[in-house]
Amino acid sequence: MTSDVLVMGGGATGQLAAAYLRMRFPNLKVAVVEGPHKNRPIVGESLVEVSVDFLFELGLGAYLVEKHYPKYGLTYYFKPDINDPADRTYIVDEIPTAPLLLSFQINRFTFDHEVRRRNLENGVQVIDGTVAGLDINSGDGLHAVTVQDPAGRKHTVSARWLVDATGRNRVLAKQLQLQEIVKEQKNVFWFRLMNFNPEILSRIQALKKQNRAYVPYFATHHFFGKGNWIWCIPMRSPENLPLISIGITYRKDIYPHGEVRTMEQFLECVGREHPVVVDLARSGTVVDTNFYGSYMWECRQRYSPDRWYIIGDAGDTVDPLYSVGLALSSLQIRQIAAIIQRELSGCDTHDFTKDLDTVINAFQRSVTRDTTRLYECMDDAYQCHLRVHLAVIKLFHLGLPLVMNEYLWDPLGVKLINWFYSLETLEADSREFQDLIREVAADPKNRAAHNFIKVQSGASMNYVYYEHHREEDIPASLSRLAFSLARLRLALLGKLGWRGLICFKQQRALLKDVFRGLFLVPFYGTRLRESRLVRKVFRTREFQQPAQLIQK
Repeated sequence: MTSDVLVMGGGATGQLAAAYLRMRFPNLKVAVVEGPHKNRPIVGESLVEVSVDFLFELGLGAYLVEKHYPKYGLTYYFKPDINDPADRTYIVDEIPTAPLLLSFQINRFTFDHEVRRRNLENGVQVIDGTVAGLDINSGDGLHAVTVQDPAGRKHTVSARWLVDATGRNRVLAKQLQLQEIVKEQKNVFWFRLMNFNPEILSRIQALKKQNRAYVPYFATHHFFGKGNWIWCIPMRSPENLPLISIGITYRKDIYPHGEVRTMEQFLECVGREHPVVVDLARSGTVVDTNFYGSYMWECRQRYSPDRWYIIGDAGDTVDPLYSVGLALSSLQIRQIAAIIQRELSGCDTHDFTKDLDTVINAFQRSVTRDTTRLYECMDDAYQCHLRVHLAVIKLFHLGLPLVMNEYLWDPLGVKLINWFYSLETLEADSREFQDLIREVAADPKNRAAHNFIKVQSGASMNYVYYEHHREEDIPASLSRLAFSLARLRLALLGKLGWRGLICFKQQRALLKDVFRGLFLVPFYGTRLRESRLVRKVFRTREFQQPAQLIQK
């Protein structure tokens, strides 16, 4: 058997990759090797704006509206006294108004089935079997994949482009020895509930701004605790009845309450911090339970000029806190399509492939590693809310505008991002801010409820940009990001009093933020990829590393 594009893995990531590549390249043969589905845990019910933008492009918009719940953002529950189970006082942060960009809470079982059904209708070949062997061709020939069918028979499928979406099986990463060890491991236990009482979530003392723009229940609810966080995600059953997904993710090295992999352990451990969640779980009937142990890993390389690609959990796993798993997979699928398009157009793809690998590495690891460090202070409501606030600012000022204007799969766009926002730069900036927040939080008076800021506001979520979604507004969006960071840093330094005057490292960072904001002012209203200056820089220095440019 021969196919132009072969996707290994029939889960959501693999089926969506096949759907998109089939849509983009109707003249190419696209096939999916789909392994057994029995007892396969399915996670990822909360979509974010990037994922929905991708699904709309696939023509799934009407289906999402008709069959799944709308999502009104992420709601965060910060408990000032995590050591008192009887205290149900939370500082609650919701989005300020109905979201400007659509998102949904989906039932993954019905969603995955629908994507697979559409693929079959649209000519994607689904091969029932498991991958039993690989022969990667490093030249211009075809890759060969040995597939074993349910009866035990083996046959070979050849393909020019090979996409690994095998998730935890990590077929390519294991064969090519691309796996990297992650020390800070996490476990996750989750279940779905029916016949429950959703009103229980309102039985807390919520310190929050009044909301009249939407029904607060239809959000993704996040409860923070000691080295852990809990999600509650409303969804619809196939029969259009209410369901809710509830789960706990905890970092094994710092979670104090022991292992959680059964309902009994969940109720006992979570009850020590959040009895309201236990009440919710006990109010309904458990449909199913799932557990992943030590599920964090990284991959040294995702894309190769030899035309193989690793996407989703087959490469790097991501923490589910910000629901970015499917979003990052959708970015990778678009990147792979861009590589194939350039190759079909007769262009060399060697450097472009490496640029894409670099940029997706920075986006994935900066988010995941920053979230991993967040577990160290999830029980500290003050520190936790400020660090989540920083993540919100970066997502809506930096990540979303660049994605929605296709920078992450554009040859010049990825060079710009790799130059200004390398993984090292993103991680260094994040750590500096975390050090400052930790020092401010050490003073008990700063932790009072009136010192908390709005995590999600019109300013932090960059509403001014999303009025038009124009590429020429990106410089202003990035400038606002820099100035927002400068204002927050200045306010935190002020809380240190005289000590803030001698925090020279933070003052240098403050000046850097201001400089970045001012540097972008002359580019207001400019499409960066069309700027003569930008094109001149990357034409004459295209093969120099960003670090070398900065040093010069």
